[in-house]
Amino acid sequence: MTTHPGTLTAATKRALDADPAALAVVDGSTRWTRGDLDERIRCVAVALRRGGAIEGSRVALLARPSASGIAALQAIGRVGAVAVPLGPTLTAGELGRARAVSKPTVVVHDADLARSAAAIAATRIDIDDVLAGSTDGATYGAEVNRDSEAPAVIVLTSGTTGGPKAAVLSHRAMMASADAWLAVLPPATGWLLATGLAHVAGLGTIWRAGVFGVPIVVAPGNDPVAILAALRADPHPSHVSLVPTTLTRLLDLPDATPPPTLLAVPLGGGPIGADLVRRARAAGWPVVPTYGLTEAASGVTALATEETSAHPSSAGRPLPGVQVVIDAPDPDGIGEIVVDTRARFSGYLDDAAATAAATTADGWLRTGDLGRLDDEGRLTVVDRRTDRIVRGGENVSPAEVEAVLLRHPAIQDAAVVGRPDPVYGQVPVAVVVVRPGTADPSDDALAAYCRQELARFKVPVAFDRRSSLPRTASGKLRRTALREAPEGDPA
Repeated sequence: MTTHPGTLTAATKRALDADPAALAVVDGSTRWTRGDLDERIRCVAVALRRGGAIEGSRVALLARPSASGIAALQAIGRVGAVAVPLGPTLTAGELGRARAVSKPTVVVHDADLARSAAAIAATRIDIDDVLAGSTDGATYGAEVNRDSEAPAVIVLTSGTTGGPKAAVLSHRAMMASADAWLAVLPPATGWLLATGLAHVAGLGTIWRAGVFGVPIVVAPGNDPVAILAALRADPHPSHVSLVPTTLTRLLDLPDATPPPTLLAVPLGGGPIGADLVRRARAAGWPVVPTYGLTEAASGVTALATEETSAHPSSAGRPLPGVQVVIDAPDPDGIGEIVVDTRARFSGYLDDAAATAAATTADGWLRTGDLGRLDDEGRLTVVDRRTDRIVRGGENVSPAEVEAVLLRHPAIQDAAVVGRPDPVYGQVPVAVVVVRPGTADPSDDALAAYCRQELARFKVPVAFDRRSSLPRTASGKLRRTALREAPEGDPA
């Protein structure tokens, strides 16, 4: 199914031009029509051209979810450049690693993130300054008609070697994902943006709404009270993508009843407990449990709301145009989840080895996750990637945290594993070996040390001491043994 052939840029521009007076973006007191949004996109595109962005340039976007952030994201595509969205909470070290991997030539940023932006690129464009100024009728040049296989966005993902990998997603991939979701979800009258711009869920929300011409409402922060209020207010968004952590916090509110205008809540970004699905359905939330990955431009499977009561542990059936198989299943039918989809990524930027490891010879995606399919084609995810920790929808690379801990003068060896958590799904826990002859630093001291280089969601919540770590004869860390051993047990 290809409802809108071509690029995301062309499809969103057609939707804006079709009805300039229609509502496009709501962000607090800001309410932009499609014509207003188009003009803001033009202003940022002019600034990008003046800053040297050309077709194929990589432009970092360092912005929180906002009306101006949406305009900046679309402006990057308007000049034929490739967006590299980055999380606003990244530390200086993380920003440096992101720069080294993605090599952007320009960074577009929120006004209060100017200092962070300086670590990304020499050419910096303050979105607020641009939108507050005048472009005096300037234009950004002719429309760029890029091929559908051209990169649209580069999303940084946590790698198992400690540094980020840059997943390249083409216009074809993002359009295929949008089309697949259009086919399985109820028709949307509006989307609430409740996830960050550096995640495929947030990017997907913006482009699904833009391509299919419905308003985007920006949720004011990750506040469950504000999210529920936004769902209940005009223009009453019918769809919102949530991570399990946010849904849990919503259900904890005294009045957690969703408005009748809410039609679909795609749920993903981390392990989804059956109890959470049951609780959400009992409270009237139209949840749609999903399974996906950045390399597939978000969703791979989805479970229809009406099936959740009977199958609360399932991630659902493959989306249209997607095939899912279980590779090398054991006697219980459990094996690696392997995926074929038109929404698959183009590869990891400048990393042919990692790309080859993530794909089969015929181009299917190796997810590294374990699952099984039932007789009706529904997927159950048994275990997430064994190394990566998904904390409230945020990916944590154990190797990245371990590298920081190993720089501490008192730490001889370190390992980081995920521990189940009722709120966040998983939280990182460190197991450390203190260097003989040195003072044992306190948990608070180790956490403070980590916070100097890591975003808060990556900092371990606990530090367990061992005399040694379990390793194979070749020296490889046996993470499974650490997960299974009781705290304090030397395994």
